[in-house]
Amino acid sequence: MTILSNDSARRAVETQMFSQRHGQISRLTFRLLAGTLALFALLTARAARPDAADQVFFREGVIPKLRIEISPPELARLNKDNRSFVRCTIREGDDFIYSEVGIHLKGAAGSFRPVGDRPALTLNFDKFREKQKFHGLDKLHLNNSVQDGSYLNEHLASVIFNAGGVPAPRVSHARVWLNGRDLGFYVLKEGFDSQFLANHFGSKAGNFYDGGFCADVDQRKDRKLGRGTNDQADLKALVAAAREPDLAKRAERLDQTLAIDQFLSLVAMEMMTAHWDGYARNRNNYRLYNHPAVNKLVFLPSGMDQLFGDPNFPVFDSMGGLVTSGLWQLPQTKLQYRDRVSHLLTNVFTAEFLTNEIARVHARVRPVLAEINEGAAKNFDNTTRDIQNRVLARIAGIQKQLGIQPMKPVTPGPNGVLKLAKWQAQVDAGEPKMADAADQAGVKSLEINLDKPSRVVASWRSRVLLDAGKYRFEGKVATKGVVPLKEPTGEGAGLRISGSSRPNQLSGDSDWKNVTFEFDVPAASTEVVLVCELRAEKGRAWFDLGSLQLVRQN
Repeated sequence: MTILSNDSARRAVETQMFSQRHGQISRLTFRLLAGTLALFALLTARAARPDAADQVFFREGVIPKLRIEISPPELARLNKDNRSFVRCTIREGDDFIYSEVGIHLKGAAGSFRPVGDRPALTLNFDKFREKQKFHGLDKLHLNNSVQDGSYLNEHLASVIFNAGGVPAPRVSHARVWLNGRDLGFYVLKEGFDSQFLANHFGSKAGNFYDGGFCADVDQRKDRKLGRGTNDQADLKALVAAAREPDLAKRAERLDQTLAIDQFLSLVAMEMMTAHWDGYARNRNNYRLYNHPAVNKLVFLPSGMDQLFGDPNFPVFDSMGGLVTSGLWQLPQTKLQYRDRVSHLLTNVFTAEFLTNEIARVHARVRPVLAEINEGAAKNFDNTTRDIQNRVLARIAGIQKQLGIQPMKPVTPGPNGVLKLAKWQAQVDAGEPKMADAADQAGVKSLEINLDKPSRVVASWRSRVLLDAGKYRFEGKVATKGVVPLKEPTGEGAGLRISGSSRPNQLSGDSDWKNVTFEFDVPAASTEVVLVCELRAEKGRAWFDLGSLQLVRQN
């Protein structure tokens, strides 16, 4: 299975799935889909800015060192009113100084800490100094992560929701000092502001509301952005649509006021991540944006620092919220929603995608925590393993609720050898030709063929569920004319497991050679993806099917 990295492609696949499954339900369904396509056309039409400073900052996972200095008069004002902006100066490393930055405290009952403790903070770089930005950002939050010792929940949520087509703030991390006092390690999160709206919707002109604390859409909202009279007519129209007693009319009115397809994805991912404190379950931690071009409200997720707590958290029931309840009473919704959960589980919420992301964040965060003290780094090792196990358990729990037979652990033979026969092609870059039964000099092989010179990253993959232990993945590999890519994950042709890099590599013209990759499985029932790959600009690679095997070494 290929993990889709392009939002437009993923949404196109999602829309195609939706249309094929429900093409005969009713003309109403097509009207819902047409409204959705209009909205997503606007979402996906926004300009791609891969080299923009904010894109680079989050893509590279920068972990800045921020020294915040608040003068005594400004600190006194902050202590008197901790939710109003005061001025501060921020030094980033030894190179950058930001002056006149707006700062105030943030956090609800569980995470709020006073300024003399380890406060969560909101920073606004252009609050008092026009056009000042931090790596292209106007506004960001520094979360103290007191409810998430792993520092991973908000990052994983951001990755999952954005990959699934629901805009969510991007996340990194930071070291923080306040007036010379070391506050330690923080989660750095992009703010909801006009820049966020422009990035995701191509417009910042619509009404943008904070959902409030455990407050449904029928309660008056704090409008953060918007033009004209704040009569909240768009919210009132949504409430009236959700309460319409005639179900046929309700469906039409909801289609006119709500981005239904996006809302289904938001609910699905809240429930799949066991986000018990979101809109679907608790009418909390959400924002609303009315895109003026389509005049439909879009729900946006927030406050996702307590996830994956219950592997059996219900995906299909126990939902609250006026909009959720009103929509779920429509006869077509439950089937559409079930399809959405299944689609996300297959294309986004996968063990490979999520464990790779966990490993990537661990690799960049651990050295920074080790600078604080080795105990913090070792604790992060433990919490990372814990959240990875909880993610895998959650995937199994969702599969069970969908009625999908979970994978069973494989058992090597008496000699510790497991032959590998089931392989699936995955192309991450380029357009190679993939053959699962090629004949290379009389040897039945998996083939990756770069028919035309280009940057190609492609592989054959096999998933196995393993018990704890030491393993060796091995097989014979041959190449012809391979010009390798020089990449940290690996060069040329070789073997590895997903989420790792490999020292083995074959390039140029090479006859059959035995290649090995050793790895440890730390816990029972761990899903491992075995990878036969080619990273090259040109050439061909073959992997001898009869030789590919897994050997348990202990």
